[in-house]
Amino acid sequence: MSTGSQRSLSETLWSPEKRVVVAMLIWLALLALGSAFVSTPFVDQRAGAPPDYARTMYLHGLLIGMVGLLSLIAMDIFGAGHKNRTMHNLVLWGTLGAALFSGVGGIFDRNIEDTLFLWMQIISFFFLDEILISLTLALFFRAVETRFVATWLAALAAFSGFISAVMGHIAGWILEFGDYPKAIVGGYASLAAESWQSLLTHLISAHAHEMVVAVIALLVATFCAYFSLQTRGNKLMRFGLWWAAIGTIAMTLVYVVAGFSWAQPPVLFAHGLNGIGGDDFVTGLGVMLGGLIALVGLGVERLPDPVTRWGSALLSTLLLVTVPITGYYIYMHETLYNHGLASAPRGVNDAVYGWFHQDFALFLIPAIMTLILAVMHFTHDARQRRASVGTLLAGSCLGFVGGMLYVFVSPALYGVSFVITTIGLAGIVLGVVLALRAIIRPGVGAQTPDKAVLSGTD
Repeated sequence: MSTGSQRSLSETLWSPEKRVVVAMLIWLALLALGSAFVSTPFVDQRAGAPPDYARTMYLHGLLIGMVGLLSLIAMDIFGAGHKNRTMHNLVLWGTLGAALFSGVGGIFDRNIEDTLFLWMQIISFFFLDEILISLTLALFFRAVETRFVATWLAALAAFSGFISAVMGHIAGWILEFGDYPKAIVGGYASLAAESWQSLLTHLISAHAHEMVVAVIALLVATFCAYFSLQTRGNKLMRFGLWWAAIGTIAMTLVYVVAGFSWAQPPVLFAHGLNGIGGDDFVTGLGVMLGGLIALVGLGVERLPDPVTRWGSALLSTLLLVTVPITGYYIYMHETLYNHGLASAPRGVNDAVYGWFHQDFALFLIPAIMTLILAVMHFTHDARQRRASVGTLLAGSCLGFVGGMLYVFVSPALYGVSFVITTIGLAGIVLGVVLALRAIIRPGVGAQTPDKAVLSGTD
C-alpha cells in the first residue's frame, strides 16, 4: 500500500474535507445513539405491526448521511475527483447538506403532516441525487481511464443507488399527494396495468431493497480499491468483483421493472406459503455473495492491515448469513413464520427478524464498514487503527450472536438474547468512540492508491 502523489482528503492536518468528515462522523454517531430510542426490538417490536413512519424517516436521516460520507471517501480512494474538482466539491458540500437536512428532519418528522421537517428531508433527498450523479460520472470517467474492475463496480453501484433514489422520490410524491395529477400518476398506472396504490407499493419496495444493496456493492469496491491491488494478480478478488458487478446490473434491472410495472419478481421454489423472492435471490447470491468472494480474495493477499482486510470479509459474512441465508430459511418455512403475523407459530420470531436483518445487517454493518474505511484512510497510528477496528468487529460479532439467538432461540423480552445483543451494541459504541479518537488525533494518515496502481487493465 502506498501513498498517492495526488492530493488526498487528509493530506493536510485539518483540510476542509477532513473537517467535514469528522463533523459528519460525530453527527452520525449522535444520531445512531438516538436511534436506540426509536428502533429497538426489545421494546417496540410487535408481530404483524405496520411500518412506523417516524422510525422510517429517522433511519433515512442516518442512511443518507452514511451514503454521503462513503461517497466522499470513495471519491478520494478511487482518485475520481482529482482531475475534476467540481465533481469533488459537489460531493463534498452535497454530503454536508444531505447529512444536516436529513438528520434534523428525521428527528422531528413524526408524521406526514409535519410539513417543515418533511421538506427538510426532501431537500436532503435532492442533495443525495446530486451526490450520486456526481459520484457516478466521476467514477465512470475514472473507470474508463483505469479499466480497474473495482472502479467499474463502484460506478455501477452509484448509478443503481441513484435509480433507487428516483423511485423513492416518485413514491414520496404519491404518498403525499395520492393520484395527483391524475393524468400523470393514474394515467401511467393504467398504462402499467395497475392501480396507483399498487404502483406506490411497488416503488417503495423496489426503492428500499435496491438502495442498501447498492451501498454494499460500493463498500466492497472501495475496500478493494483502498489496498490498490492489480486485479490481474488476484483471480479470486477479480472473480468476486465481476460477480458483484453482474449482480448489481441484474438487481437494477429487476427493481426498475418491479418498481414501474405490474410485473414482480417470481417466487422461486414455491410450495404453499413457502418460496424465495426472485429479487432476494439476485441480491443475495449476486451482489452479497460476490462481495464476500472479493473480500476473501483481498484477505489472502500479503498486505498490511490483515485485521482490516479479514475484518471486512468477516462483516460481509455476517451480512450474508443474516440477510440472504437466514432470510431464505424463513422464506422456505413461511408456514411457521407467515410474514410476522401474531397468529403464526413463529410470528414473533419473524417480527424480530424484521428488525434484525434491516437495522443490524443492512444499516449498522454497512455503517461500521464505512467507519472502518474512514479510520484506515485518516489514521496513521497502527495501534489505534487495530484497537478501534478490533473493537468494532468484536461488538458486531456479539450483536450477531445475540440477534440470531433472539430470532431462533429466545425472543423473550430482556432474556439472554437481550443481554448478549446489548453487550455487542455497547462494544460497537466503544469502537465508534475509539475510531473518532483515532481520526481526530493529529497526524497525516491517508493511504491513497497510486495512479499507476489503479491504471491496470483486467
